[in-house]
Amino acid sequence: MAYDILCLGEVNVDLILSGVDRLPNFGEEVLADAVGMHVGGSTANVAIFASRLGMKVALRARVGKDDFGDFLLAELEKIGVSTELIVRDPELRTGITVSLSGARDRAFVTYLGTIDSLTAADAEDDLLRQARHVHIGSYFMQQKLRPDVPRVLARAQELGLSTSLDTGYDPFEEWDGGIQEALRYASVFVPNEVEGPAIARTEDPRAAARKLSESGAAIAMKLGAEGSLLVDAKGEHFAPGYSISVVDTTCCGDAFNAGFLTAMLAGKSPRECLQWGNAAGARIAGGSGAAVNRLSVDQIEALVQG
Repeated sequence: MAYDILCLGEVNVDLILSGVDRLPNFGEEVLADAVGMHVGGSTANVAIFASRLGMKVALRARVGKDDFGDFLLAELEKIGVSTELIVRDPELRTGITVSLSGARDRAFVTYLGTIDSLTAADAEDDLLRQARHVHIGSYFMQQKLRPDVPRVLARAQELGLSTSLDTGYDPFEEWDGGIQEALRYASVFVPNEVEGPAIARTEDPRAAARKLSESGAAIAMKLGAEGSLLVDAKGEHFAPGYSISVVDTTCCGDAFNAGFLTAMLAGKSPRECLQWGNAAGARIAGGSGAAVNRLSVDQIEALVQG
């Protein structure tokens, strides 16, 4: 196999304004403590963090033939994510997300551009055969790929790959879009404590995880500072979060995904997978922005082993 993980989805520029005390109303202005420009997008973040944890990772996405696209390719190559599968789109501009981030939460404004331009034709068999695992991110954002996600995941499983799916927040707040069908072909689904209950139509995250697991997918529910929960056919597993000084929660969920998947592909137990996910999220939350350099196998193992 050429890759441990093939990530299908989006990559965009993240302009992060951190240390924001509150969101402004229209006509108001608030100040940020810091600013940074990074590679962004949930799918790309998972690819980056998994690469930092020793996985061989390729990203299948689209970027524009513009300066932002040049920036993204250069940064991904520096980090070690394979860019040979990224398509340069001559018609669309590269997507960008502006993140307003505080100590407890964050808000986003996004220009889609190339973000939702991937299609099922970009997930052909020859591509899938190059990996052990396929991860699809930002399900609700991927409006062109979304109708075919069940077929892509099913085909990946037929070819012997394990599969994972993350929806991200639904900007339309419908929390459907065929997700139940897609879950039938996901080895693991990794929602957070907001997304999971919204999709399951129940307020309690644990009840939501149990309900969603009826699809056959293992549900790894991210519970913020509390930790994470895994519900699958064999039962339930919980791992508490780590006590840290939170600087920036941006990308913590993506880091969890990478830590969890890295542990899963290494054959670790369900609880260890949750611990790796929690530790990866905690490491990222302790720094500003994506804080890629805060993530390594040694750093994760130090947290997990106490």
